Amino acid sequence: MMNKKKKANFLSLAVIIVLSAALVALFTLFFVNFDFIGKKSIHEEARTYKTRHCLAFYPDSKQGLSFVKQLCKGEKNDPIYDYTLVPYGDYYLVNYGGENRYFADQNFEPVVINEIGEDGQKVVLDYLRYTFKKEDPDKYYNASFLEELQLDKLDFSTITYDIDGENIIVDVPQYEKKLAIPLKYMQKYIGMDFGFENEVYRKPVYLDPDESHPLVCLTFDDGPQLHYEPGDTSTERIVDLLYKYDATGTFYVIGVNLEDREIWADYQLYTLLKRSINQGNEYGSHTQTHSAALTEFKTAEGIREEIYGPVDYLKDFMDYEVVTYRPVEGAFDQGVLDASDLPAILWDVDSEDWMVTDPQDIIDQVLKYDYETGDIILFHDIYDESADALETIIPELINRGCQLVTITDLFRFCNIDPSMIDYFFSPSYYE
Repeated sequence: MMNKKKKANFLSLAVIIVLSAALVALFTLFFVNFDFIGKKSIHEEARTYKTRHCLAFYPDSKQGLSFVKQLCKGEKNDPIYDYTLVPYGDYYLVNYGGENRYFADQNFEPVVINEIGEDGQKVVLDYLRYTFKKEDPDKYYNASFLEELQLDKLDFSTITYDIDGENIIVDVPQYEKKLAIPLKYMQKYIGMDFGFENEVYRKPVYLDPDESHPLVCLTFDDGPQLHYEPGDTSTERIVDLLYKYDATGTFYVIGVNLEDREIWADYQLYTLLKRSINQGNEYGSHTQTHSAALTEFKTAEGIREEIYGPVDYLKDFMDYEVVTYRPVEGAFDQGVLDASDLPAILWDVDSEDWMVTDPQDIIDQVLKYDYETGDIILFHDIYDESADALETIIPELINRGCQLVTITDLFRFCNIDPSMIDYFFSPSYYE
């Protein structure tokens, strides 16, 4: 048996060992976190920020330090944060994973947006209207409200901009809204190159699923109407009127009208079409010459040339893809359908603007109907009377709760693939 002296020495040694272990644990807890030992950033020039329970690496800048302080704030689980640098044109995306990321300049300092041009301001307006339609429909379906929600009524001196991921966050205190706008659309308007390919901008369109807000298509044939000097033509008036009320339409154009260089130069026509497309409108073919119904052409090649004249022109002229056409007089047969890969678009309501001279007659004709999703109204944008009548028709339809959309937006809402149909009257036709 162990004598008393040896037993006492053993107990003393045990106590020393336990106390030493406790002291080491206590020292480790308060002074050393072994999870961080030997950890290095993938970037040799990275700076280090360290708390008792957090280690973070950051690019040497005030913004970098501020960002990792927020990452480590309140952490108790000993995380280690390191970053990657993703080049975006003249800038970097400093990415810590997930939503923990920010854009920085070449010195890793904040990207500051000092000013925004008028075209960029229009994009802000587009997204503001989009947000109202989505979040506050009771305000949106009111023509008087939209008449006030115009570019010249926005106080841009109070608007601020920040960058979050691949979006610009626009704070509009005037309307208590924060908007997320893709950088790919805004980079050219703020004079910054983030490396995105330039895309054709089209204003965002929210399609409200509420049954009390039917989708109605305004369509316009026979244009564009062009005078010798750009200005107040019926086509331009209609394009501006649609934008005023955040509405969109589909224009079925005639090829020879597009190509008449005795009227407008290339850049003037391009400016009109680009502005209209940016504002959400779309274009289709109403044949090259409009000389006769397609059913009167003798050959499939002749029919095809008529249909595809404007299609090919818009593709070559501004890289625009036409996806629908409207046959002259709405006349078609199987031979016409077989000659084209595009669907023929007809209509439900004829405004009869082609046969009257009083705008009130057009107003009465169009507004006598109750509309439901899929209804298509036929106008002609070559008549001043049509533009006059639409000044009453568009706000009235909006006050009734109608969504004025393009043909392809209607297809998108109804899950209709235009490449799978030959002609179209309304969604109920295919039910």
